[in-house]
Amino acid sequence: MSPAEGADRPPMTFEEFHQSFYYGDRADMQFKYLARMTDEEAADTVAALLRKLGEALDTGELDEARRLAFETQVRAYAPPDPPEPEVDDAPFAPLRGDLADLRLALVSAGGVFVAGDDPMGPDGPTQEECLGLIKEFLRGAATLSRIPVDTPADRLTARHPGYDATTAQRDINTVFPLAHLRDLETAGRVRLADEHYAFTGATSQTRLRNETAPRWAEHMAAREVDAAFLVAT
Repeated sequence: MSPAEGADRPPMTFEEFHQSFYYGDRADMQFKYLARMTDEEAADTVAALLRKLGEALDTGELDEARRLAFETQVRAYAPPDPPEPEVDDAPFAPLRGDLADLRLALVSAGGVFVAGDDPMGPDGPTQEECLGLIKEFLRGAATLSRIPVDTPADRLTARHPGYDATTAQRDINTVFPLAHLRDLETAGRVRLADEHYAFTGATSQTRLRNETAPRWAEHMAAREVDAAFLVAT
């Protein structure tokens, strides 16, 4: 938004301000958790972050600001009483052997894909554009990206309407830790499949459960994948 555009708008309350980080005018996936806070909590959080940033301008050290940003996200998102997971619509599938002896595939919901092989086609939206398309993503069907095991990290990118994928673009291992799994394979702790996978988790969950995920499972089984390591965002 340009200064001229902002000058034509009515004054914003503080509540409107911290709500605007959640798919609003100031949509920022790093700080959308501000919308979950009361005015007082959000004001205290913003003040504390600005204080740490001010200190960083003097010292050049960002560790404390980074730690505070992380801790406030955890507090905002964590439920007061963590729920016990219940899975009543799928059979329990124990591993059939030691993990080091099974072919493991990485599956990420982080919207990762190989640069030049966009699952949404050559004219797919940018990360900034897709933030305004969250409803379209949530109604649509997910597309699976197939990523060869030897793909270099600098050939991978990400796009997602539900989190700040610019962080993943800087370090793809934050949502697609394939490089770390390759290190574990070198150490003999895992055995990787030759193909790994990613999709955008902001999608129609009904279609995902009933249509696309079963097809993906069949594809992986045909490639002799024994186990999947699922990474959420």
